[in-house]
Amino acid sequence: MPTFLLPSLRPLTVQRLRDSLLPRVLGPLVPGAVVRGPADARAPALYLTVDDGPDADGTPRWLDALARHDAAAVFFLSADRAERHPDLVHAITEAGHRVASHGDQHRSAWRMRPRTARRAFDRAERVLEEATGQPVRDVRPPYGRVTPGLVRWAAQGHRRIVLWDVMPGDFVASRPPAVLADEMVRLARPGSIVTLHDGPPARRAVAALDLALPRLRAAGWRFPLLPAA
Repeated sequence: MPTFLLPSLRPLTVQRLRDSLLPRVLGPLVPGAVVRGPADARAPALYLTVDDGPDADGTPRWLDALARHDAAAVFFLSADRAERHPDLVHAITEAGHRVASHGDQHRSAWRMRPRTARRAFDRAERVLEEATGQPVRDVRPPYGRVTPGLVRWAAQGHRRIVLWDVMPGDFVASRPPAVLADEMVRLARPGSIVTLHDGPPARRAVAALDLALPRLRAAGWRFPLLPAA
């Protein structure tokens, strides 16, 4: 097995299998999906993504941290949260980041009928496009749970399913920022798409970012916006 498929040399845990190894192995098998962005070993790029916003406490922390590190991110927003916080949606785009769809109410597509799932993602797209005044073509189903119906829906609408190949687990309250930062640095490879989270995990995630990005930048890494589809 190629070494980049191994989440670490430590004993594998269920979380590492689910969040690091499986997306790397199975993500490329999803038609039209991406798990990595453009890669250039001479000037490696790490593509940051933030799920589950916008959030009144977390999103401003994210915007401040990204500005500190001259980094860009794609924010995968839930439609119901976007409707409650239109000012934060505007702040995200004004700061030069991109808004993408994380569905309507953070519901797993595996627990919905195919027609219900399509309607939920259609609604999310409408809400986010109205909020931003821009096309929303990147989609990340909650938990990365893709279905054949969503694959067809995405292809028919020229949308792109964006998964990841690095998820350090900032949503686990017991994982301190230093551990999260070490995980990001260890797993990063040119073109990696990193998934972090808004909302309650934002404090841990932003603290981890403050530790990891200076280390990576000192090694020549860049943190640009994931190119649009």
